[in-house]
Amino acid sequence: MNKFTIFTIIFSAVVIITVGELVVHDYLDRHGEGRQEDVKGEIVEEKVVEDEVVEEEAAEVVTEEATITAYLSTLDYASYGFDAAAELQEKTFPDSVFYLLSFDDDSAQRLYYELFEGETYAGGLYEVICSDSTEAFTIYTDLKQSGLDAADSGELNEVNNYGDASFYFNHSVKATSVFLVVLKDERVFAFTYGDDYHEAFKGGFDAL
Repeated sequence: MNKFTIFTIIFSAVVIITVGELVVHDYLDRHGEGRQEDVKGEIVEEKVVEDEVVEEEAAEVVTEEATITAYLSTLDYASYGFDAAAELQEKTFPDSVFYLLSFDDDSAQRLYYELFEGETYAGGLYEVICSDSTEAFTIYTDLKQSGLDAADSGELNEVNNYGDASFYFNHSVKATSVFLVVLKDERVFAFTYGDDYHEAFKGGFDAL
């Protein structure tokens, strides 16, 4: 075998090996990029789904918060005859309404405020926010029954002048103070104040 033939065989082998490596490398690159694109696509899709879930949960929270917004804190008390500087201050809800009437419901949201004209105390305001009108009616009924059971402290007078139903509790000792409970839709309100503030508070009752 002459030198030219040997050179031709070696050169052909080198060319075949080189071309083969290039083909294999190109094949792997193409399929590898495809897998990377697939993975990236899956990651993007998962991110979109997660964002949609977060947005949906956030909307539910906003809706829930909107449902339990306090009503009494939104009123313009000056328009009812209170001093222009009248201020509503949120306080801890007492153990019972008027420290006298009780109800058995731990699921309802309880809010208590004190209204001041400057440094002068004008009255105490209670707001109980329920999940529906049935729960609110039950709480109202419990408070009314509690008032009936407290006959030694005063007399209950259900007048139904405000909201869906309402009653006064005429305290036998605190005769110059007004105690009023009002049922309205899914809420129960209660108010206590000196009788000299009655006309001003009455404007708020009419708004219920």
